[in-house]
Amino acid sequence: MSRIYDNRSLQTIPVLNQQWNGRWDPKSQWQTGNGVLLEGVLMGRSRHVITDSTNNKCRYYALHIKVNQAHKRKFDSKGVEIEPNFSETQKVNTGYLMSSYKTEAKGKTDKLQKSEVEAIVNKPALLELTAKHRPANCLTFWVEEKEMDKIELENEDVIRIKTQGDGPFLFSVAKLDLQSHTVGNYAGGEEVGATWTDKVFAAKDRDSPQQSTSQEGMGADEDEWDD
Repeated sequence: MSRIYDNRSLQTIPVLNQQWNGRWDPKSQWQTGNGVLLEGVLMGRSRHVITDSTNNKCRYYALHIKVNQAHKRKFDSKGVEIEPNFSETQKVNTGYLMSSYKTEAKGKTDKLQKSEVEAIVNKPALLELTAKHRPANCLTFWVEEKEMDKIELENEDVIRIKTQGDGPFLFSVAKLDLQSHTVGNYAGGEEVGATWTDKVFAAKDRDSPQQSTSQEGMGADEDEWDD
């Protein structure tokens, strides 16, 4: 029996050594604001080692993603992350044992158009570092190399990401199982196997000003992404 062998996923991604004029400080420069939740297809990856004027070296993967849909990250008045408004409408049970539903207005959606995502994510100085490696119709997101040790990704995987503020730096990356709509593996500190929503909000305490035991915003239905 013959088999077709494809070693593309095993090929080493070359490291690009790049100099940065000044001090490299993503947190203060590109991580302010609430950020976005985004689903898309991974179309390519590149590796970058940034050396700044203080000789500090930082290692990253750049993930080049074709965006399917995106929403604003949302926080309450105390700075605790809550579920975004995925749609302007919602289904409400009206019948016995959930036998019928009605559609009600839910308010302004937090869904973003691609142009809005581009305006939030794209930073000209960073685009100069990745432009040669970015496939057409993709946005580029940065994740620390050590975080990628926690997740196995290949091109054309469907992934969901959460940015750290209004910029391209990632707080978490999750691979989506299209059959079960659950996370296959995940970079960001949580265990494998929970749903996307579980993982997003399990991680909220790590980047929110205050911790909360509130269950508000927990458990968004996966199909709300498809509205």
